[in-house]
Amino acid sequence: MKETTPAALPLDDLHTVEELANKYPRILSVFTLRWQLRDRAKNGLAPACVRVGKKLLISKTRYEQWLAARAGNDAHAA
Repeated sequence: MKETTPAALPLDDLHTVEELANKYPRILSVFTLRWQLRDRAKNGLAPACVRVGKKLLISKTRYEQWLAARAGNDAHAA
């Protein structure tokens, strides 16, 4: 069985919850991000996350992709 290697993430694409919220304060808050990250395995956000020790880092690019996919799903549900 062949193992698949996930695509490499540039280090400058990884942010803490606080960094990402501070970068986009009109759209994101620490509370919102933490709420979304709680169920990341169920809501599909897990591929955007990398754990380094106790730190949970989020790929800005993958988070944007996840958000766009959810926006598309919400539009179809309406």
